[in-house]
Amino acid sequence: MITIKDIAKKAGVSRGTVDRVLHDRGKVAPEKEKKIRRIARELGYQPNIAGKGLAARKKHIKIGFVYVSSDQAPFHGVIYESALQYARQELQQYGVEVRFFPFDLKDYEENFREWDKRFIKVVREQKINGLAVVGMMGARLQQVLEKNGIVDLPFVLYNQDEDVKGKLAYVGCDYERAGRLACGLAALMTKNKAHVGIVSLDDGEMQSSVNRVAGFEAEIRERYPQIQIVEKYFTSNVRVMDELFSEVQQMMERHPDMDVLYLANPGDYSLCQSIRRSGRTSDIRIITNDLVTEWQREMVRNGTIDATICQEPEKQGIKPLEILFNYLALGIVPETEWYKTELSMRIGQNV
Repeated sequence: MITIKDIAKKAGVSRGTVDRVLHDRGKVAPEKEKKIRRIARELGYQPNIAGKGLAARKKHIKIGFVYVSSDQAPFHGVIYESALQYARQELQQYGVEVRFFPFDLKDYEENFREWDKRFIKVVREQKINGLAVVGMMGARLQQVLEKNGIVDLPFVLYNQDEDVKGKLAYVGCDYERAGRLACGLAALMTKNKAHVGIVSLDDGEMQSSVNRVAGFEAEIRERYPQIQIVEKYFTSNVRVMDELFSEVQQMMERHPDMDVLYLANPGDYSLCQSIRRSGRTSDIRIITNDLVTEWQREMVRNGTIDATICQEPEKQGIKPLEILFNYLALGIVPETEWYKTELSMRIGQNV
């Protein structure tokens, strides 16, 4: 077991200096602090549970969790529920408070000044020590905080990554690899000769869509040159799924040889049911992402969706809070800048 004495010996400092750094009990020169924390990580130092609880309780840590709250985003609902359970079951015992900040992207765009004002008020009044933020909001909230004189607040981003000052780590999917996996599925389904339509309910600039499509295309170049992407359709303006289905139906009519539809960010999965009802039941394969509702699971089980690629929403809720707790309570810097979620495939037989 690695002790403070071991760290002090390797760092060439006193045990008291190491103790001050690891438990934030006093000021230490920045370079010396950085060296001590690096050595502690390299040696695999882990504080004991009793010390962990005592250190956390003394600090009265408060963490903010910014998340998407929308009926159109059930995936983010799972992230929130996982974070809420972790906060109650794990962090509460150490006196850590988690303040949740929900937003609906549509409402936020219409009322962003009011939302930002409430957010800053809570962060300032409750003295939030760190933030777990859905990536699409990372850069904006950093600007809002700095504009209001709140600096040096540590961030952990999840679901999408951004270059944000103070970011400790990102927890989320390797979207390019997910796109490669979707291409591999299309190849298996069509003996390497797929004619693919790609549809996504976003403007085509969302990180998850951009990287998934890039991965899909890279896999075609590197492994499956006979696979063709016949058309891509991106839209963030569709209000009802009937409109989106109409566009997809026209795509299928323009490309009667299309035999795979890849829904990168499909939103409402009723689109899959509409496609099946259109008569394209046996000659088109549907590949989607994520599996979070029982309704969607049933579509996978009954073959409405042929396969879906999952990315651990539970981890995206829990891991950012864990990282922030370890950093704020114990001074443990994350071991990596990117905690990748596991990609897995689900078909009717394993749902």
